[in-house]
Amino acid sequence: MSHYNNHQGGHHNNNNDEEYDDGYDSQSYPMQQQHMTPQQQRQEERRRHAEQSSASATAAAAAAGKGSSPWLSKQKKKSSKCKTIAWAVLALLLIAIAGVLAWYFAVFKKNQDNQGSGNSVGGKVPATGPTVVSPNGTVLPNNNYPLKKVFYGMAYVPLNAQLPNCYNTQQTVDEELQMVAQTTTRVRLYGTDCNVLRFTLDSIQRLKLDLKVVVGIWIDKDNATYTRQTTEFYSVVGTYGWNNIIGVSVGNEVIFDKYQTLPVLMSHIAEVKAKVVAMGQPTIPVFTSDLEEANQPPLTSSGNEDLAGVNLHPFFSGVPVEEGAAWFWKFLSETVSPYVNKNNAKPLDIWITEVGWPTFPATGNTKASVPSIPNLQKFLDTWLCDANAKKIPYYYFEFFDAPWKINPGSAVEGFWGLLTIDKKLKVKLPDCVIA
Repeated sequence: MSHYNNHQGGHHNNNNDEEYDDGYDSQSYPMQQQHMTPQQQRQEERRRHAEQSSASATAAAAAAGKGSSPWLSKQKKKSSKCKTIAWAVLALLLIAIAGVLAWYFAVFKKNQDNQGSGNSVGGKVPATGPTVVSPNGTVLPNNNYPLKKVFYGMAYVPLNAQLPNCYNTQQTVDEELQMVAQTTTRVRLYGTDCNVLRFTLDSIQRLKLDLKVVVGIWIDKDNATYTRQTTEFYSVVGTYGWNNIIGVSVGNEVIFDKYQTLPVLMSHIAEVKAKVVAMGQPTIPVFTSDLEEANQPPLTSSGNEDLAGVNLHPFFSGVPVEEGAAWFWKFLSETVSPYVNKNNAKPLDIWITEVGWPTFPATGNTKASVPSIPNLQKFLDTWLCDANAKKIPYYYFEFFDAPWKINPGSAVEGFWGLLTIDKKLKVKLPDCVIA
């Protein structure tokens, strides 16, 4: 069939009664063939066509064997390329399957085996007690403890809410505050950047959370920070109102960290107090939070602040955790209260704006005070219920670990959280009645 189709004007028909032109000149036939009958002529032409088809096929095969046919050469190259691609795809599939199998047996199956063997570490030594050491050396809680509403108040900084990135969102704050609300009815904030105050009040009001807020206005060495923070504060309360606000802390450890001088800090407190009163909220206390050394006159003299916010950590006393609770109560009564109310005719109320115990690293100890999860458990067991029974206002420091605060030589600053950054409670909370 291909032979006929390769001749210009060629036409093939099985009808023997029709004449056709196959490209041969009848004048070139031998004379005897011109005297053949039509039937004989057609048979002769079929024979000639068959001979020529066979000869052409033989020539084409010979040319192909010598690489002289461009079309056949192109087809062979295309076929070779397709085979190469097919083998490459097959090889990639085999590699992918091998990778999945390797992951399954090296990671997933190993984890399953570890879980089935009682939370063993590395599948060899069973993990006992309240902690487990991860492969990278981090100490983690070894149990899934439930949250309980046993704290008077909680210091709270949303995860990832630090300038300049501000990766916190309304959704993340929603999720975190729903957890915080399972532990307390009060939260203390530290600043207004990254929409922290705005998101917090929005979550509380929209989700109808049983939470009140101590607003934090952050102060550092840059005066622009104070201006930015207060501007945001006044804007937020203008939108969400004051129903959920129970206090305003102007700065945190400003004197201890030497961010500003005492006169500058006192002027900021007075300015914020005047604005809060002007906005119709004269009963909301305005104060600062600092160590006991700063909480004395003239700062605590009548009229300069409405109460004394004291950050009081037994950990920095250097005593063993077993003595931490006793040290706290003694230091509060014998040192802090006399400092705060020196020469005051009317005693100033004291809020413990920070109290807690760090959990990592053990090398970040202060003398006999050692960071660890078991020590946090001991501190809470010996201090929390007593604090609730004494009905003192306090804000536990803090809800989440804050690894962004880790600095060379002070890694312990990032691990004061009651929960890890993956939101896992580190200890078993005591059963205490909240005052």
